[in-house]
This record gives sequence, structure tokens and C-alpha cells, in this order.
Amino acid sequence: MIAAHKKSRLVAGLALALAALPGCASLPDDGFAMIPRADAPDFDPLHFFEGRLEGRGILDKGVLGTVPVRVESVGERSPLGVLVLTQTIYEGDEPPRTRIWEFAEVGGRTYEGRMTDALGPVAGWSSGNMLTLNYIMDGNYEVIQRMTLAPDGTRATNATRVELLGATIAVLSEEIVRVK
Repeated sequence: MIAAHKKSRLVAGLALALAALPGCASLPDDGFAMIPRADAPDFDPLHFFEGRLEGRGILDKGVLGTVPVRVESVGERSPLGVLVLTQTIYEGDEPPRTRIWEFAEVGGRTYEGRMTDALGPVAGWSSGNMLTLNYIMDGNYEVIQRMTLAPDGTRATNATRVELLGATIAVLSEEIVRVK
């Protein structure tokens, strides 16, 4: 009985702590503006992420603070039309890490793929200049990425939200540009 009481107190404490997290991580007030949502140009991720790109942004980890993030990407299409995107990620003072995406259109501006950081499939869909990606990362973190493409097609903004049990625990605000 005592163990059950301690467990219920622990669960209640965890729920209270998680309830305090929403709003702790958010997009920055200054220095980052999402490209506005528009009907054009169409965001085709297989085209945009082909070639060399660089992303720079800030990762807000809520109570853990913020860190700069830089991502170097190289995307290549396989003969079957699958985009293979290899990314080197520099997050604060951490050693760089590599992430690999494989992504393909499955019809009607919907996309499916996989990524080394995801536990299962990555789902995506685009509407106008906005691309939305959704997947689950190790630890059961739900990730929702919303990217908007600039009118000239050479850059995009990325607002990524990481949630655990419905609470936002981290937000990445990033600008991605094509490297010539």
C-alpha cells in the first residue's frame, strides 16, 4: 500500500512538472520571422532539399536554455526518385552528429520516409509554400516541423516543435538556405 501511495505521488509530481513545461520553449521574440504562409510557390521537398544546404538557428530547450544550431545538408535523388538527405548537425558545444533522411512522394503532395533519429515512419504533406513533417523520436517525443518556402525558392524557414505528453519541451527556429 505504501509503495502504491509513493508511486501515485510520483506520477502526480511528474504530471505537475510536465504541466509547467508548456510555454517554456518557444520561437524567439526577436531575430526570427517565419516566411508567411502562401499559395505559391509550391514546396516540393524532393526538389528543395536536393543539393547542398545550410541551416542556422536557435534551439530553445525551455528551462535548459538555448543553444545555437547549424546543419550542413547534402541531398541526392536515387534512380527510384527517393531523396537521400545526409545532415551534419552542430548543436551548441556538442560533438557533431549525422542524421540521414530517406523521403519519397507517395501521391497528392504527401510524402513518407524514414530518418535515423525517428522511431518509425516520417509523414509529410505540403500545401502551397508550407511543408509539414511529423514523426516520433526516441523517448516518445513527438516532433512537428513546419517549413515555409521563400518566393524565390532558395531558402525556407523551419519551426520545429518537440512535445512530450502534449507539453512543448523544445522549439527549433531555423533558416535553411541553398548553398551554391
